[in-house]
Amino acid sequence: MSRLRSSLLSVVLVAVLALAAHVDAWLVAAGVVVVQVLVAAAPSLADARGRSVPTPRLVPALVGGLVATALALFPHAIAGAEGTRDAFGAADTGSLAGVLPAVALAVFVTAVTQMLRTDGRRELTAALAYAVSLATAAALTTGWIGAAQSIASPAAVVVGAAGVVAGLLVWAVPGDRFLLGGLSVVAGAAAGAGAAVAIDDVVTALFGVAVGSGVALFAVLGQILGRALISGRRHAASGWGFPAATSVALAAPIVYVGGQLVTTVSL
Repeated sequence: MSRLRSSLLSVVLVAVLALAAHVDAWLVAAGVVVVQVLVAAAPSLADARGRSVPTPRLVPALVGGLVATALALFPHAIAGAEGTRDAFGAADTGSLAGVLPAVALAVFVTAVTQMLRTDGRRELTAALAYAVSLATAAALTTGWIGAAQSIASPAAVVVGAAGVVAGLLVWAVPGDRFLLGGLSVVAGAAAGAGAAVAIDDVVTALFGVAVGSGVALFAVLGQILGRALISGRRHAASGWGFPAATSVALAAPIVYVGGQLVTTVSL
C-alpha cells in the first residue's frame, strides 16, 4: 500500500473512532477490534533473502488485542478486592490496566505456537519478537477505549483524532521526509488546538496542542514502523492495511494519557 493510501486509511479509522465516541464506548471498542484485526493480519516476516518465514502471529495478536479490549470494557475484573478501590474507579476514568496481562498472555500463546512449528523453527528469535510486537500493538490500541471512557470523552478522542488526521495528511504529501515529519507534528498541534477550541468543553487549546502534536508524531512513527516491518515482502499488496493500523495503535496511548490529564484536573 502506498504512503498516501495507508495514511488515508488511518484517517478513516480514527474518524470512525471519533464518531463512535459520541455514541458509546462499546462502539469505540468495535472500531478498535477492526484495527486489531488489521494488525493481526500483518504479512509474514521476511528473511534477508526475501523468503517468507512461517511466523504464527494471527492468534497471539488477536489474543493480546481482544483480552486487552475485554479488560478495558470491564476494568473491575482486575481492580482488586472490595475495600481496596479508590472512590473513582477505573471504569470512571478509563483504563489501560488490561494491556500488561493481555501482552503476558500473548507471549505465552506465542511461545506455544512457536513450539508447534514444523519447519525447523528457522529465524526463531525474529519470529518470536515479531509476533509479540504485533500482540503489543494490538493491545495498545485499547487506549482509544480508555479515552472514550474518561470524563473528557468524547472531547479527548476528537482532539486526538484531529491531530492524527492533520499529521498524516501532511505526511502523505511527497517531499523530504524529515521536513514533512516536523510539519506533521506542527499540523497535529494546530488541528488539536482547533478541535479543542471548537468543542468548547472541558479541554483547552493548550491541551489540544499537547495531545495533537503527540498523536501526530506517533501516528507518523507508526506509518514508518509498519512499512519497515513489511519492507522485505516481495509483494507490496501483502501489507495492505498494516501500516495504517500500526499508526492508529501507536497514537492510542497518547490519546489515553490526554483523557487522564483532563480527568485528573476535573476531579
